[in-house]
Amino acid sequence: DVDIVHLAQRKQPSNSHQQSNVSLPPFLLSPHCYKDLLSYLHSRAASPSPSSAVCEYVISLLSLISLSPGTPTVCSLLSSLLSSYTQLFPSLPHDSNSLRTIKNFNTLLIHVPLEDLKLVIDLVASDLSGVVSVDDAQLFDLLPQCFELIRNAEEKGGDYVNSVVDKILDSKWSKGFLLKMVSIAKEFSFLDKTRGNEFLEKVFVGIKTVDLMDLPSLVYQLLVLASKGFNKREIIEGIVYFFGSELGSKMASTVRQVEGTVLLHVNFAVKQDPSLGKEVMGLVKSDLRAFNHFTVAVLLSVSRVRRFSESSMAILKTALLTAYRDYKFTKECKWIPDDIKGEYLKSVKVVEKSLLRAVNESNYGREHMVPSILQFGFILLESVGEVNCKELGNSNGLLGIEELGIQMLKTLFEVHDMARNEIMEQIKFRILSLKPELSRPILRLLCYLIQCYPYPMMEHIPRLKELLDYFTFMDGKIASYLVSALLPLIRFSRDLRDYAILVVRKAVFRREETVRVAATNSIIELILAEKQPKGDGLFSLQDSSSQASCSQQADIPCSMGGDLFQELSALLQRCLYQQAKVKQVVYQGLVKLVLADPAIGGLVFDFLLPHFLQFFKEGPDVQLGVSSCIKSENGKVLIQEPLDCLLSCISWILLLQTHGKTDKLLDSIGACLSFSLSQENEDGRNMSTEVFSGAFLKIRKFLRNANLE
Repeated sequence: DVDIVHLAQRKQPSNSHQQSNVSLPPFLLSPHCYKDLLSYLHSRAASPSPSSAVCEYVISLLSLISLSPGTPTVCSLLSSLLSSYTQLFPSLPHDSNSLRTIKNFNTLLIHVPLEDLKLVIDLVASDLSGVVSVDDAQLFDLLPQCFELIRNAEEKGGDYVNSVVDKILDSKWSKGFLLKMVSIAKEFSFLDKTRGNEFLEKVFVGIKTVDLMDLPSLVYQLLVLASKGFNKREIIEGIVYFFGSELGSKMASTVRQVEGTVLLHVNFAVKQDPSLGKEVMGLVKSDLRAFNHFTVAVLLSVSRVRRFSESSMAILKTALLTAYRDYKFTKECKWIPDDIKGEYLKSVKVVEKSLLRAVNESNYGREHMVPSILQFGFILLESVGEVNCKELGNSNGLLGIEELGIQMLKTLFEVHDMARNEIMEQIKFRILSLKPELSRPILRLLCYLIQCYPYPMMEHIPRLKELLDYFTFMDGKIASYLVSALLPLIRFSRDLRDYAILVVRKAVFRREETVRVAATNSIIELILAEKQPKGDGLFSLQDSSSQASCSQQADIPCSMGGDLFQELSALLQRCLYQQAKVKQVVYQGLVKLVLADPAIGGLVFDFLLPHFLQFFKEGPDVQLGVSSCIKSENGKVLIQEPLDCLLSCISWILLLQTHGKTDKLLDSIGACLSFSLSQENEDGRNMSTEVFSGAFLKIRKFLRNANLE
């Protein structure tokens, strides 16, 4: 046998020209030598290291046979060698050497007589009980070419091949054999629909036993099989069902990583064969019961392929809105049984949880899905008006479409640093471009992000300033909401606060009433933010999922100081010379300020007194300048001063000061520290209060006794 190995090495031709001139050794042409040649194989199989010994000998013998494989006697030797090796295979080590040997046999199968091929096939398929691992099934690599040769050579070869396939399908498959069959099935182009379905049924029943780390390669082979036109819908459906239902109940980190790799394989397969993408779309469209977290992940992954981007987003949106509409309809119908209503409620919850889970697991090897999640989150926020789901929110544990979109984008902002810039850019773009009613959910998202992630949001202050630059061009209410949303961050960023003050200061000088009202509202909000305790307002809308991030609150330094009311009082004074609606906002805001900080009541009275005296004249009789509160313009009577709001404002502040304990508190502090408040300040504060108190007593008496005609 050693001589045969050396001879094979010497006979190895260096090029194709030499190959035609190399003669066969005489012993290969003599059938009497075959018994000895095969005995060497058995002796090497019994050696201490049979793997390399058998591999070296068989490959050497095959290389000599390949010099003239068409010679009849050589064909007989090839058949005998293949049969002997097949019989010895179970007792040999199954490793790279055995795989290499089988590959060499594969190159010469065309020269093996058909009857001998059938014998080899019967030997390989006769006993599957010994096939435990993938390596144990290496001999099955011979089957695809054997089947093809028999089918092409015989008229009834297909019947024989089908009988062998039926025998294999009826056998019990180990997980190793399953992996091998899936890897070679792509070469079984002859399988009909029925046998294909039986094969896939066998695969998806046995896939539960496959090791986690083997699942990505198995799915890849199935996708390759599907791309060949082999039962595409059934393969896609089986993969989605297994990872969504069977494996989906397992929450281990390894499972999520495996799913992430599988999603990458799906994404790649769809890029190579777009028809697979169509099957994914068709599956979800035809059966909403197939909707689970893995279906969502697949659609988000497939949407990264340009031609499926819009359709994937549309399917996800349609599935969600349909679930909401159906539940809303059944909930409002009194004739529908409660058990059916419960089913629809369960369907909505499944869709919501599936979307949230897909987002929560997006950091497990699924970074390619982040742009799709971001896009879909904003699509949901823009779709709030399409279904009236407000009453569904917080009903039976449902989030509602707006809250769902916000939760998705909040999670994305927290988990993926790379997504933060794009989220902020999209927020800015949509606030500026969408209609006011559509931009409110976007502002609510911004408010959530500022409340729950103040440190990360500090990095985006330049972009927030850019947004404030458009204050005077926004809808009035949206502009006010924007400043309100920024308040938690403004309280901890003097730079942003000063910039916001500069913006609203400019807005006060605009002519448009809506802009002035928005600016005045914003001024009041800025002053109120200073008056609120540090823990109030900030993070008031946080949910339990964000508590870890929101714990940063205690570490954020407060950079706002001083009395903002005094700083902005001149600006508020200007507002008292503008339209009636602007003045009304000022009066309502002053009451809020005193409610937040009763000690500021005296300053507010000092601020209001000059304006109030324009409409109230001191004297024995009450003189209210009602006529100066209205004016005629173009034949219409317009309110120039909302006197009722002014009087209501003063009345409330007087009431709050009367029942407040500010004076007692200040007196006690002075007594403890052995000093008294400045007599000048005290007299000024008391004077304003006394003027208003006296004026209101006279007005009340006048209204009770006077004839108002």
